[in-house]
Amino acid sequence: ISKPKFHFLVHLPAYIRRFGPAIVFSTERYESFNHVFCLLCIHSNRQAPSRDTCRIFSHQDTVKHIATGGYWYDPIVK
Repeated sequence: ISKPKFHFLVHLPAYIRRFGPAIVFSTERYESFNHVFCLLCIHSNRQAPSRDTCRIFSHQDTVKHIATGGYWYDPIVK
């Protein structure tokens, strides 16, 4: 049986005063990312969901790179 450890809550106010907002303890950012995975699984063939998800993420990252003005260095083209 795993018992949750809440001892860090005793120190949390001091950490907030010293370091600012307790972003490290926040999980909403990661839990909202589950929605992205669910949407990507809709377009999967269910045979290789990890591969399909990686391909879609790769495509999205490439589009984001190009849309923000990024480029790939080609040593042949001067």
